[in-house]
Amino acid sequence: MSDSCQRAEEFIYRVSWPARGMRPGMHTSRRAGMGQLFSGYASLLDYPDPRRLDVRASVRDPFGMLYTRVYRQRSAINVIMVADLSASMRFADKQRFLSDCVAAVARSAHGGGDAFGFIGIGQGSMRGTSDDRNRRDAFYLPASFRRGGVDDLLRRLADPLPLGGTVDDEPALAERLPQRRALVFLVSDFHWPTGRLARILAHLARHDVVPVVVWDAREYADLPRRGLVHLVDPETGRRRTLWMRQALAEQWRAAYAGRRAELTRRFTRSGRPPLFAGPHFVASTFTDYFLRTA
Repeated sequence: MSDSCQRAEEFIYRVSWPARGMRPGMHTSRRAGMGQLFSGYASLLDYPDPRRLDVRASVRDPFGMLYTRVYRQRSAINVIMVADLSASMRFADKQRFLSDCVAAVARSAHGGGDAFGFIGIGQGSMRGTSDDRNRRDAFYLPASFRRGGVDDLLRRLADPLPLGGTVDDEPALAERLPQRRALVFLVSDFHWPTGRLARILAHLARHDVVPVVVWDAREYADLPRRGLVHLVDPETGRRRTLWMRQALAEQWRAAYAGRRAELTRRFTRSGRPPLFAGPHFVASTFTDYFLRTA
Protein backbone atom coordinates (compact mmCIF):
# COMPACT_ATOMS: atom_id res chain seq x y z
CA MET A 1 0.00 0.00 0.00
CA SER A 2 1.28 3.50 -0.83
CA ASP A 3 2.41 5.99 1.81
CA SER A 4 -0.62 8.16 0.97
CA CYS A 5 -3.03 5.34 1.76
CA GLN A 6 -1.12 4.40 4.91
CA ARG A 7 -1.28 7.99 6.17
CA ALA A 8 -4.92 8.45 5.17
CA GLU A 9 -7.33 8.72 8.07
CA GLU A 10 -10.37 6.47 7.86
CA PHE A 11 -13.91 7.72 8.39
CA ILE A 12 -17.14 5.93 9.23
CA TYR A 13 -19.91 5.65 6.66
CA ARG A 14 -23.22 3.85 6.61
CA VAL A 15 -26.11 3.16 4.25
CA SER A 16 -29.81 2.83 5.01
CA TRP A 17 -30.62 0.34 2.26
CA PRO A 18 -30.08 -3.44 2.42
CA ALA A 19 -26.93 -4.74 0.76
CA ARG A 20 -27.38 -7.47 -1.84
CA GLY A 21 -23.82 -8.71 -2.26
CA MET A 22 -22.77 -12.32 -1.75
CA ARG A 23 -19.58 -11.40 0.08
CA PRO A 24 -19.82 -10.95 3.88
CA GLY A 25 -19.29 -7.39 5.06
CA MET A 26 -20.51 -4.81 7.58
CA HIS A 27 -23.85 -3.75 6.07
CA THR A 28 -27.30 -5.11 6.84
CA SER A 29 -28.69 -7.27 4.08
CA ARG A 30 -31.69 -9.45 3.32
CA ARG A 31 -29.55 -12.44 2.53
CA ALA A 32 -29.69 -15.38 4.93
CA GLY A 33 -26.29 -16.39 6.25
CA MET A 34 -23.95 -16.51 9.22
CA GLY A 35 -24.92 -13.15 10.68
CA GLN A 36 -26.26 -12.42 14.16
CA LEU A 37 -29.49 -10.58 13.25
CA PHE A 38 -32.38 -13.00 13.76
CA SER A 39 -34.68 -13.13 10.73
CA GLY A 40 -37.14 -15.94 11.49
CA TYR A 41 -37.66 -19.69 11.31
CA ALA A 42 -37.42 -22.02 8.36
CA SER A 43 -37.85 -25.73 7.78
CA LEU A 44 -34.78 -27.86 8.36
CA LEU A 45 -35.31 -29.14 4.80
CA ASP A 46 -35.02 -25.60 3.43
CA TYR A 47 -32.05 -24.63 5.62
CA PRO A 48 -30.30 -27.89 6.56
CA ASP A 49 -28.13 -26.56 9.39
CA PRO A 50 -28.60 -28.75 12.48
CA ARG A 51 -26.44 -26.37 14.52
CA ARG A 52 -29.29 -23.86 14.43
CA LEU A 53 -32.10 -26.31 15.19
CA ASP A 54 -34.67 -24.62 17.44
CA VAL A 55 -36.19 -27.21 19.76
CA ARG A 56 -38.98 -24.99 21.12
CA ALA A 57 -40.21 -23.97 17.68
CA SER A 58 -40.11 -27.60 16.53
CA VAL A 59 -42.04 -28.88 19.57
CA ARG A 60 -44.80 -26.29 19.02
CA ASP A 61 -45.44 -27.48 15.46
CA PRO A 62 -48.43 -29.87 15.45
CA PHE A 63 -47.11 -31.69 12.37
CA GLY A 64 -43.73 -32.46 13.89
CA MET A 65 -41.76 -30.25 11.48
CA LEU A 66 -38.22 -29.44 12.50
CA TYR A 67 -37.28 -25.75 12.39
CA THR A 68 -33.99 -23.93 12.27
CA ARG A 69 -33.26 -20.31 13.17
CA VAL A 70 -32.46 -18.11 10.16
CA TYR A 71 -30.17 -15.10 10.51
CA ARG A 72 -29.38 -12.26 8.16
CA GLN A 73 -25.90 -12.01 6.80
CA ARG A 74 -24.09 -8.69 6.87
CA SER A 75 -22.82 -8.08 3.34
CA ALA A 76 -20.28 -5.97 1.48
CA ILE A 77 -21.14 -3.20 -0.98
CA ASN A 78 -19.37 -1.32 -3.75
CA VAL A 79 -18.03 2.11 -2.80
CA ILE A 80 -17.42 4.16 -5.96
CA MET A 81 -15.78 7.56 -6.20
CA VAL A 82 -16.82 9.57 -9.26
CA ALA A 83 -14.40 12.49 -9.47
CA ASP A 84 -14.47 15.59 -11.62
CA LEU A 85 -11.05 15.88 -13.31
CA SER A 86 -11.91 18.93 -15.40
CA ALA A 87 -9.52 21.85 -15.42
CA SER A 88 -11.37 23.88 -12.77
CA MET A 89 -10.21 21.29 -10.23
CA ARG A 90 -6.68 22.65 -10.67
CA PHE A 91 -7.55 25.78 -8.72
CA ALA A 92 -5.70 26.25 -5.42
CA ASP A 93 -5.66 23.02 -3.36
CA LYS A 94 -8.56 21.22 -5.03
CA GLN A 95 -6.39 18.59 -6.69
CA ARG A 96 -4.66 17.87 -3.38
CA PHE A 97 -8.08 17.50 -1.77
CA LEU A 98 -9.03 15.05 -4.50
CA SER A 99 -5.97 12.84 -3.92
CA ASP A 100 -6.44 12.88 -0.14
CA CYS A 101 -10.12 12.02 -0.60
CA VAL A 102 -9.30 9.06 -2.86
CA ALA A 103 -6.81 7.69 -0.32
CA ALA A 104 -9.25 8.08 2.60
CA VAL A 105 -12.31 6.66 0.80
CA ALA A 106 -10.28 3.69 -0.48
CA ARG A 107 -8.81 2.94 2.93
CA SER A 108 -12.18 3.32 4.67
CA ALA A 109 -13.89 1.03 2.14
CA HIS A 110 -11.24 -1.68 2.23
CA GLY A 111 -10.98 -1.41 6.01
CA GLY A 112 -14.70 -2.11 6.28
CA GLY A 113 -14.59 -5.05 3.88
CA ASP A 114 -16.13 -3.20 0.92
CA ALA A 115 -14.94 -2.93 -2.68
CA PHE A 116 -13.55 0.40 -3.90
CA GLY A 117 -13.73 1.76 -7.43
CA PHE A 118 -12.89 5.06 -9.14
CA ILE A 119 -14.29 6.75 -12.24
CA GLY A 120 -12.72 9.99 -13.43
CA ILE A 121 -14.86 12.24 -15.61
CA GLY A 122 -13.99 15.37 -17.49
CA GLN A 123 -10.43 14.61 -18.66
CA GLY A 124 -10.79 16.70 -21.79
CA SER A 125 -12.55 15.61 -24.98
CA MET A 126 -14.04 12.11 -25.11
CA ARG A 127 -14.65 11.68 -28.81
CA GLY A 128 -13.58 8.05 -28.98
CA THR A 129 -10.02 8.33 -30.34
CA SER A 130 -7.26 6.08 -29.04
CA ASP A 131 -5.70 8.90 -27.00
CA ASP A 132 -9.06 9.76 -25.50
CA ARG A 133 -9.70 6.16 -24.50
CA ASN A 134 -6.23 5.87 -22.96
CA ARG A 135 -6.79 9.04 -20.95
CA ARG A 136 -10.16 7.79 -19.78
CA ASP A 137 -8.80 4.34 -18.88
CA ALA A 138 -5.95 5.92 -16.87
CA PHE A 139 -8.52 7.27 -14.40
CA TYR A 140 -10.77 4.25 -14.18
CA LEU A 141 -10.45 1.63 -11.45
CA PRO A 142 -13.13 -1.11 -11.42
CA ALA A 143 -14.60 -1.87 -8.00
CA SER A 144 -12.31 -4.37 -6.30
CA PHE A 145 -11.49 -5.70 -2.85
CA ARG A 146 -7.79 -5.58 -3.77
CA ARG A 147 -5.80 -2.54 -2.70
CA GLY A 148 -2.99 -2.48 -5.23
CA GLY A 149 -4.69 -0.45 -7.95
CA VAL A 150 -5.15 2.58 -5.70
CA ASP A 151 -1.40 3.23 -5.58
CA ASP A 152 -1.11 3.67 -9.36
CA LEU A 153 -4.23 5.83 -9.40
CA LEU A 154 -2.81 8.18 -6.78
CA ARG A 155 0.42 8.55 -8.75
CA ARG A 156 -1.54 9.56 -11.85
CA LEU A 157 -3.64 12.02 -9.86
CA ALA A 158 -0.44 13.71 -8.66
CA ASP A 159 0.19 15.06 -12.20
CA PRO A 160 -1.37 18.46 -13.05
CA LEU A 161 -4.78 18.21 -14.68
CA PRO A 162 -4.81 19.52 -18.28
CA LEU A 163 -6.27 22.93 -19.05
CA GLY A 164 -9.39 22.96 -21.17
CA GLY A 165 -10.89 19.72 -19.86
CA THR A 166 -14.64 19.72 -19.28
CA VAL A 167 -17.17 17.29 -17.88
CA ASP A 168 -18.42 15.94 -21.19
CA ASP A 169 -18.26 12.15 -20.91
CA GLU A 170 -21.59 11.09 -19.40
CA PRO A 171 -21.82 8.02 -21.70
CA ALA A 172 -18.51 6.70 -20.31
CA LEU A 173 -19.83 7.18 -16.78
CA ALA A 174 -22.99 5.24 -17.57
CA GLU A 175 -21.00 2.33 -18.99
CA ARG A 176 -18.72 1.97 -15.99
CA LEU A 177 -21.09 2.29 -13.07
CA PRO A 178 -21.92 -1.04 -11.39
CA GLN A 179 -25.36 -2.50 -11.98
CA ARG A 180 -25.96 -3.25 -8.31
CA ARG A 181 -26.71 -0.30 -6.05
CA ALA A 182 -23.55 1.31 -4.69
CA LEU A 183 -22.49 4.12 -2.39
CA VAL A 184 -21.15 6.80 -4.76
CA PHE A 185 -19.03 9.77 -3.69
CA LEU A 186 -19.52 12.42 -6.39
CA VAL A 187 -16.60 14.83 -5.90
CA SER A 188 -16.45 18.11 -7.82
CA ASP A 189 -16.60 21.89 -7.53
CA PHE A 190 -19.83 21.57 -9.57
CA HIS A 191 -19.09 24.52 -11.82
CA TRP A 192 -21.27 22.75 -14.38
CA PRO A 193 -24.21 23.91 -16.48
CA THR A 194 -27.55 22.91 -14.98
CA GLY A 195 -28.33 20.54 -17.86
CA ARG A 196 -25.06 18.66 -17.47
CA LEU A 197 -25.56 18.25 -13.74
CA ALA A 198 -29.05 16.88 -14.39
CA ARG A 199 -27.64 14.31 -16.85
CA ILE A 200 -24.95 13.19 -14.40
CA LEU A 201 -27.54 12.73 -11.65
CA ALA A 202 -29.79 10.79 -14.03
CA HIS A 203 -26.98 8.26 -14.62
CA LEU A 204 -26.52 7.96 -10.85
CA ALA A 205 -30.24 7.71 -10.02
CA ARG A 206 -30.18 4.08 -8.87
CA HIS A 207 -27.22 4.65 -6.53
CA ASP A 208 -26.81 6.25 -3.10
CA VAL A 209 -24.99 9.47 -4.03
CA VAL A 210 -22.95 11.56 -1.59
CA PRO A 211 -22.25 14.91 -3.34
CA VAL A 212 -18.93 16.34 -2.12
CA VAL A 213 -18.56 20.02 -3.07
CA VAL A 214 -14.95 21.23 -3.22
CA TRP A 215 -14.74 25.01 -2.97
CA ASP A 216 -11.93 27.28 -1.87
CA ALA A 217 -12.54 30.60 -0.12
CA ARG A 218 -10.21 32.30 -2.60
CA GLU A 219 -12.85 31.71 -5.27
CA TYR A 220 -15.51 33.90 -3.69
CA ALA A 221 -14.62 35.23 -0.22
CA ASP A 222 -10.97 36.30 -0.15
CA LEU A 223 -11.32 38.91 -2.89
CA PRO A 224 -9.30 42.13 -3.08
CA ARG A 225 -11.21 45.26 -2.11
CA ARG A 226 -10.05 47.28 -5.07
CA GLY A 227 -7.70 46.95 -8.02
CA LEU A 228 -7.08 45.05 -11.22
CA VAL A 229 -7.75 41.30 -11.10
CA HIS A 230 -6.45 39.01 -13.83
CA LEU A 231 -8.66 35.93 -14.29
CA VAL A 232 -8.17 32.74 -16.30
CA ASP A 233 -11.08 30.41 -17.01
CA PRO A 234 -9.46 26.96 -16.67
CA GLU A 235 -12.25 25.28 -18.64
CA THR A 236 -11.80 27.45 -21.74
CA GLY A 237 -8.38 29.02 -21.19
CA ARG A 238 -9.83 32.51 -21.71
CA ARG A 239 -8.19 35.41 -19.89
CA ARG A 240 -9.99 38.45 -18.60
CA THR A 241 -9.03 41.54 -16.60
CA LEU A 242 -11.52 43.13 -14.19
CA TRP A 243 -11.47 46.19 -11.98
CA MET A 244 -12.43 44.77 -8.60
CA ARG A 245 -14.61 47.00 -6.42
CA GLN A 246 -16.88 46.46 -3.46
CA ALA A 247 -20.08 46.17 -5.49
CA LEU A 248 -18.56 43.54 -7.79
CA ALA A 249 -17.14 41.58 -4.85
CA GLU A 250 -20.54 41.51 -3.17
CA GLN A 251 -22.16 40.41 -6.41
CA TRP A 252 -19.54 37.65 -6.72
CA ARG A 253 -20.18 36.39 -3.20
CA ALA A 254 -23.94 36.53 -3.72
CA ALA A 255 -23.59 34.37 -6.84
CA TYR A 256 -21.76 31.70 -4.84
CA ALA A 257 -24.35 31.85 -2.07
CA GLY A 258 -27.08 31.37 -4.66
CA ARG A 259 -25.20 28.46 -6.21
CA ARG A 260 -24.80 26.85 -2.79
CA ALA A 261 -28.53 27.09 -2.14
CA GLU A 262 -29.31 25.70 -5.60
CA LEU A 263 -26.98 22.72 -5.14
CA THR A 264 -28.43 22.04 -1.71
CA ARG A 265 -32.00 21.97 -3.09
CA ARG A 266 -31.12 19.82 -6.09
CA PHE A 267 -29.05 17.23 -4.25
CA THR A 268 -31.44 16.99 -1.31
CA ARG A 269 -34.27 16.22 -3.72
CA SER A 270 -32.07 13.53 -5.29
CA GLY A 271 -31.49 11.74 -2.00
CA ARG A 272 -28.74 13.28 0.14
CA PRO A 273 -27.77 16.87 0.95
CA PRO A 274 -24.34 17.98 -0.33
CA LEU A 275 -21.22 17.92 1.81
CA PHE A 276 -19.30 21.20 1.44
CA ALA A 277 -15.89 19.84 2.34
CA GLY A 278 -13.18 22.03 0.82
CA PRO A 279 -10.53 23.19 0.62
CA HIS A 280 -8.65 20.67 2.79
CA PHE A 281 -9.69 17.07 3.39
CA VAL A 282 -10.72 16.29 6.98
CA ALA A 283 -11.92 12.74 7.65
CA SER A 284 -14.02 13.69 10.69
CA THR A 285 -16.12 15.97 8.45
CA PHE A 286 -17.21 12.89 6.48
CA THR A 287 -17.99 10.91 9.64
CA ASP A 288 -20.10 13.79 10.97
CA TYR A 289 -21.94 13.99 7.63
CA PHE A 290 -23.03 10.34 7.80
CA LEU A 291 -24.06 10.68 11.44
CA ARG A 292 -26.27 13.65 10.53
CA THR A 293 -27.84 12.10 7.43
CA ALA A 294 -28.27 8.51 8.66
